[in-house]
Amino acid sequence: MSSTNAEASSSTSAVIVSVAASRNGRTPGKAHKGEKTAVKRSYISNSVKTPFEKRREQDKAKAAMKAVEQELKDDKQANHDKKVSIIKERRERAAEKQRMEEMKAKMSAKKLQRMKKRQGRSKKISG
Repeated sequence: MSSTNAEASSSTSAVIVSVAASRNGRTPGKAHKGEKTAVKRSYISNSVKTPFEKRREQDKAKAAMKAVEQELKDDKQANHDKKVSIIKERRERAAEKQRMEEMKAKMSAKKLQRMKKRQGRSKKISG
């Protein structure tokens, strides 16, 4: 019976697991792993997948467009500011003119009052 046990034990010990070879030589336990390949990055937008130089050209074009837009906006704002300043100056001149007229009227009224007072005195004195 010991011979049958020896044969059974030798048959079970005769099972050999093959070891896969890798790029770096034999690596035990990685027989199930395949060779690595480049990942297809389908989840990334096409703008990122484009070459660097092409992206730089696109950025330059966008910067030029933004500069033109900014220049147009600045011109429009300058025109608006100019109109606003003209209106403000016109209103200030009108307010100053009104103030001067009121001052003239007030001063002439005071002058008339003084003159009336003097006339009254002279009448009293003379008459």
